[in-house]
Amino acid sequence: MAEAALSCVGVILNKILPLAADEISRVWGVKKDLQKLAKKVEMMEALIFDAKCKQSTSKAVQLWLKRLRSIARDAEIVLDDFGYEVLRQKVENRKRDKVRNFFSSSNPISFRLEMANKIKNVSASLEEAYREANQIGLYPAQLPMPSADQKEDRSTDPFVDESETVGREVEVSQVVSMLISSDYKKDLPVISIVGMGGQGKTTLAQMVLKNDSVVKHFDKKIWVCVSDDFKVKRLLNEMLQSLEGKSADTTNTEALVRKLQENLKGKSYLLVLDDVWNENREKWDGMRRRLLAIGGAPGSKILATTRSDEVASAMQTSGLHHLDILSDDHSWMLFEKLAFADGGARKTQDLVDIGRRILNKCGGVPLAIKVIGGLLYSKKDVSEWLTIEKSEIWNESTNIANGVISVLKLSYENLPSLSVKQCFASCSIFPKDAEMKKKSLIHIWMAQGLINDAKGGGCHLQMEDIGSDYFNILLRSSLLQAAPEYGIESCRMHDLVHDLSLQVSTNCFLNTENGMVVSHDDEVMHLTVIRSRGKMLKNIEGIPPNLQTLYYLVGDGIMLEDILERSRYLSVLIVDCYGMLLISRMQWVI
Repeated sequence: MAEAALSCVGVILNKILPLAADEISRVWGVKKDLQKLAKKVEMMEALIFDAKCKQSTSKAVQLWLKRLRSIARDAEIVLDDFGYEVLRQKVENRKRDKVRNFFSSSNPISFRLEMANKIKNVSASLEEAYREANQIGLYPAQLPMPSADQKEDRSTDPFVDESETVGREVEVSQVVSMLISSDYKKDLPVISIVGMGGQGKTTLAQMVLKNDSVVKHFDKKIWVCVSDDFKVKRLLNEMLQSLEGKSADTTNTEALVRKLQENLKGKSYLLVLDDVWNENREKWDGMRRRLLAIGGAPGSKILATTRSDEVASAMQTSGLHHLDILSDDHSWMLFEKLAFADGGARKTQDLVDIGRRILNKCGGVPLAIKVIGGLLYSKKDVSEWLTIEKSEIWNESTNIANGVISVLKLSYENLPSLSVKQCFASCSIFPKDAEMKKKSLIHIWMAQGLINDAKGGGCHLQMEDIGSDYFNILLRSSLLQAAPEYGIESCRMHDLVHDLSLQVSTNCFLNTENGMVVSHDDEVMHLTVIRSRGKMLKNIEGIPPNLQTLYYLVGDGIMLEDILERSRYLSVLIVDCYGMLLISRMQWVI
């Protein structure tokens, strides 16, 4: 809860400071009020750091934090109204194309008085909250040095391509042998790769797909990310998109089958179904019937990746490959590539010894090794590595799977600033396995008030520059993964990392992907509505108040207009209806 309060406070500061510096604030007579409000918010920030240490043992502190978040939301709404009016006045002035003082004549005095009164009311609420904090034993704590946001070294880029893996050569060869074998009697046999989350199933499948023998053996290669959305129409559409580079203009199953028949007639193909969760035999049989109807040349095969033997069984797997954890030597090779990459920690014997002890906690799981290696890359001193080794988060892990989660939490906790943490949490609005464009992601963070232009050290960094830094930090931490086909201009999140982003979003972000039903929760400000995966909103009454972000991912525009009418504070709108993608901000379209 303290993290959420800090997030709200950080957003407010990002909005206050540029408004207070704007000439309009002086002309309208609210400059001093905004400056006072900024100081009060900074005081609240210091109190929250003290509350962070006491919230687990004090109900009063938890209630105080919740009240503070409510005040912060009110402040954000006031600042958004003010910022909108400032922008509107500037646009009108440019349209007139005249040099004149438009502040006094074109802007009603009533608005200026109303705005000044609202700013003072927010300040009064913060003063009252400050007095309440003292009464429950909260006192300003020493704030951490804000060096991480501005001092991030932007000259080096230690990003490691996801295809640069170690220790999988033998397993690639084994899977390739199964795929090119002609020993299967069944038409369209399924080869399954089974392994726990984070073990590298997707990466192995990618390596297999690029193998020379596979490239020569199959005429067509098709990649579909399945996840928990096992719907035949969607999967067929994804197949067509993989082949043609665009979605079909139909949702009719038989029409999709005919289009696929045209693409695959007389051709052998390899269909990769990545991250399959469906254990229902009947659902798979329905999909298989369509695949057999598509045809293709003899020798076509399916390669599936899954965490579950039950899923492999439901798919009537003809060839099974259980993915092993990495050996100690291969684990160290992968860790070494990341932690001691150019620009990272210097490889001394002390750090090697500590690194090997930390590596033992990762259990040979590639995702855990990549994340911890990326984290330690930014730590240069022995003391920092020892702090990571002795973290209490390791105590939460009782097995390898929990160990992966512990590593992810540790990486999140060690992100260099609150702003970067907020941007990571914001990624939870995207559905699992969604492709996220770097440029769009940065603009979303900007619209949500999570980053602001920074001045200092004789330079002026634009918000896009800072957002790019944040994006690169998350890539280096392996909390974001570059999409192999697009490099670092596009990314995805591992599903375990996506689960973490939902955890740390502290109820501010709500995703209906897993069947969650939206309720009247005034803490929810960022909402993802997914009809095909979760329970669709029954009616617009379920829309939370003060909604700021809406990701609308459904098959049509039903209810969208009504939602927009109710959401007057919306600053980010993402609409994706069967391939039509619109990402808009309150002030511009990206």
